Amino acid sequence: MTTHPVDISLNFMPAFYHKHLGVTYGDAFYFDPGYRAGVECAESRFLHEVLGRFGVGSPNPSPSPDLFIQPIDLLKATQGTTVFCPPDATLETRGHAWENLSVEEISRLDPQDAAKHSFVDALLAQYRELQRLYGDRADLFGIKTGLMGIHAPYTTAHQLCGESLFYLMSDDPDGARTVFDKIWAMYQAIFARLAAEIGAPPLLRVNLGDCSASMISAGQYREVVLPTNQAISSQFAQANYHSCGVSSHLLEAFADIPHVSSIELGPCTDLERAVRNMPGVTMRPLVDPLVMRNQGPEAVEDLTHSIVGACAPAPATTLCAWSFDRETPVANVAAMYSAVETIQKK
Repeated sequence: MTTHPVDISLNFMPAFYHKHLGVTYGDAFYFDPGYRAGVECAESRFLHEVLGRFGVGSPNPSPSPDLFIQPIDLLKATQGTTVFCPPDATLETRGHAWENLSVEEISRLDPQDAAKHSFVDALLAQYRELQRLYGDRADLFGIKTGLMGIHAPYTTAHQLCGESLFYLMSDDPDGARTVFDKIWAMYQAIFARLAAEIGAPPLLRVNLGDCSASMISAGQYREVVLPTNQAISSQFAQANYHSCGVSSHLLEAFADIPHVSSIELGPCTDLERAVRNMPGVTMRPLVDPLVMRNQGPEAVEDLTHSIVGACAPAPATTLCAWSFDRETPVANVAAMYSAVETIQKK
């Protein structure tokens, strides 16, 4: 059997379950713990029915005592963007709250205002309900495990400022870094309040989601973005970094982020190069959701073998089988699990 551990982290879009189960999400999923528990249990039972032979799902699931929304939406909500909870999709925030603000105006924003925002109040009110239901297991964003999960300031700034951020990064790199520093200060203030009010331990690990990283050149990333990521990561004992686009041109820069123990890389990224640049780092490659949806089981098996083979020199690999949409064939997901089983038996 292979000595290289290979795991799968599976996640479907809500639209997948909306199609197969008829469940709806909406405001209730995010703000009513009892309703969310029912949906999550239905999801788990369905996955057990169709993929249980691979250890997926459960016939008798327990709901999660943790509430999670994307950190970027949390911060955007505190800046006045409108929150939407569609019936068949995840919570989202629309609009660019800072697109008409100058760097000077952004620099004057008080991070404590973000921490004291009514949206944060609502999350803490829900935590108290979770605590009533689940006792000490109740959590928000997994922070009781010592994790600070955020979107990196550059990616957050892209969502707050819109496309104007790229002009700012080209014309005024120092101004862009001022914006990044303000975003980091806001995340710190929000998580400090959450941790204090729920009695979380010190935050020792950070997850940096940098979904917009692949949109810029290696030179611009290294000059404008990397210093902020380095400064944040250096404050934690351990970091996971996430870049879900094609990121081959940035791998050398990613290797300069301190304390990274695992990295998530988008489809078509050169994984062999990633392993060479980051020896000792766990690889968490994202499985291409388009292949999973549009091609057949044989192509999925080939893709799985290719990904695992490229990552073989790493200490471990987790296939991030995420964001599979409503039309993803269950047979393709089964093919991915079957391929991993075959690899592990070699």
